[in-house]
Amino acid sequence: RLYIPLPVESDRRTLLQVMLKKNKHELTSQDIDQLAKETHGFSGADLKALCTDAAMGPIRQLGPRALEVEVDQVPPITFKHFKRSLKGTKPSVAPSDLLQYEEWDKIYGSKRATEEDDDDDDDDDDSPK
Repeated sequence: RLYIPLPVESDRRTLLQVMLKKNKHELTSQDIDQLAKETHGFSGADLKALCTDAAMGPIRQLGPRALEVEVDQVPPITFKHFKRSLKGTKPSVAPSDLLQYEEWDKIYGSKRATEEDDDDDDDDDDSPK
């Protein structure tokens, strides 16, 4: 029983980079940094939904022509597409829910192993010294 907290900004940046890796896009590292900041409170699934919606932006932009163009003719995803997608994509976990999850973790969550725990194992050695 492990509580996995929402990704922090640096994790969101990494997740965005990984999700964009296989897509044609024009986002700069500064754009991705900005998106990581603006997605505070987003889960990994929320980020995936955001990326999916933003990836549809260039196709929507083509309108009826979208059915006629080749895949390599679809425009790249831009920061503008993400900004538009952010208007409709919100975090799925409410701050009040986070507090409940954190409380649950304190009561029922599995203890995490630490280096100190490893050191304690050496003290339990029953062999004669």
